[in-house]
Amino acid sequence: PKRPDPPCTICKGTGTINCRNCFGRGRINHVDLAVLPKGEWPQWCQICGGSGLDYCHRCHGTGEYREPMGFHFTVNRK
Repeated sequence: PKRPDPPCTICKGTGTINCRNCFGRGRINHVDLAVLPKGEWPQWCQICGGSGLDYCHRCHGTGEYREPMGFHFTVNRK
């Protein structure tokens, strides 16, 4: 029987991490200096779409840590 893969150490098995652009808030403060009076207002994050989450880069959203498989090819040259 196949053993289950251990959970990913980065996302702890959830498959998602906090968005690196908005730091998990889902919004960023947009500053527009061309508009008078200048100010800032919240804007939805363009990367996560406002969810605050992103796929884990190590397990690609599966939540499982899999060992990388390596192959070694040899070429016989005459």
